[in-house]
Amino acid sequence: MCEKTEAVEICGDRASGKHYGVYSCEGCKGFFKRTVRKDLTYACREERNCIIDKRQRNRCQFCRYQKCLACGMKREAVQEERQRAARGAEDAHPSSSVQELSIERLLEMESLVADPSEEFQFLRVGPESNVPPRYRAPVSSLCQIGNKQIAALVVWARDIPHFSQLELEDQVLLIKGSWNELLLFAIAWRSMEYLEDERENMDGTRSAATPQLMCLMPGMTLHRNSALQAGVGQIFDRVLSELSLKMRALRMDQAEYVALKAIILLNPDVRGLKCRQEVDLLREKMFSCLDEYCRRSHSAEEGRFASLLLRLPALRSISLKSFESLFFFHLVAEANISGYIREALRNHAPPIDTNSIM
Repeated sequence: MCEKTEAVEICGDRASGKHYGVYSCEGCKGFFKRTVRKDLTYACREERNCIIDKRQRNRCQFCRYQKCLACGMKREAVQEERQRAARGAEDAHPSSSVQELSIERLLEMESLVADPSEEFQFLRVGPESNVPPRYRAPVSSLCQIGNKQIAALVVWARDIPHFSQLELEDQVLLIKGSWNELLLFAIAWRSMEYLEDERENMDGTRSAATPQLMCLMPGMTLHRNSALQAGVGQIFDRVLSELSLKMRALRMDQAEYVALKAIILLNPDVRGLKCRQEVDLLREKMFSCLDEYCRRSHSAEEGRFASLLLRLPALRSISLKSFESLFFFHLVAEANISGYIREALRNHAPPIDTNSIM
């Protein structure tokens, strides 16, 4: 039974507004819309009573769709929305080539999983690595997790509206120049829910507990002790203290997160770009989208847009430091990075299918 409240609806994630008759988050909104528009059907592998919450909402599409219906989402509302959009399009004459690039589109992409078939070997513990023997096993495991996440980032990037229209070499340069930051930013975002609250000391003062858990990928965490053993304790602490804690203090939401991800990727200052003007246009579009979203959704916080952007210099600093460590230990297959990305982009499949979930 679902209660139609603004705070919690369907999966328990924070509602962004009323969608198709009920309050829901952007993820459930996008999932329901795609299901109805494409007339998709699902099957449950269990007994049609799967738990649908923020963490497990993507494990069973059948039960998620049934819960959307049970909570009051209306199929006809999706159809009416599409008809209104079609009527509006008849009179619309977009003056910009980046009309499709929006926070809503990025949120839809975020609700899908990229499960790439590519086997990237960006990071590896090879014979020439400087990793001490006793740390090789945990570091190797971290590299495998990183490779999976990097491959997923490539799939995510290539399906961003207009990204695939850029010259192939520019696409390669943009991904190559941002994968490390994007990987760390995603880890910081996922780790927010694992942070402990402030605790009261004996003298009555309050202090934040040292973060102990980092979420490397959905369902997989790294404890601080393991990070120290693997030799990445400093990076572990900086990601959580300079990013995750600050992001939580800002109450950064998913819309702001996906907009910042696109801003990180679409960096016109990357060396060697041939289509710098086009990249700059796309990034400016995302700046405008994020600024407008902050004004609309957080009107009482006048400096929110600037506060969000101030997380990016810290991210860049941590990224450079982590890159130094990767090269020091000879973990990055630098000579092959461009080749891996180029091959993945050349094998570009149609945009991520809705059967692939996050």
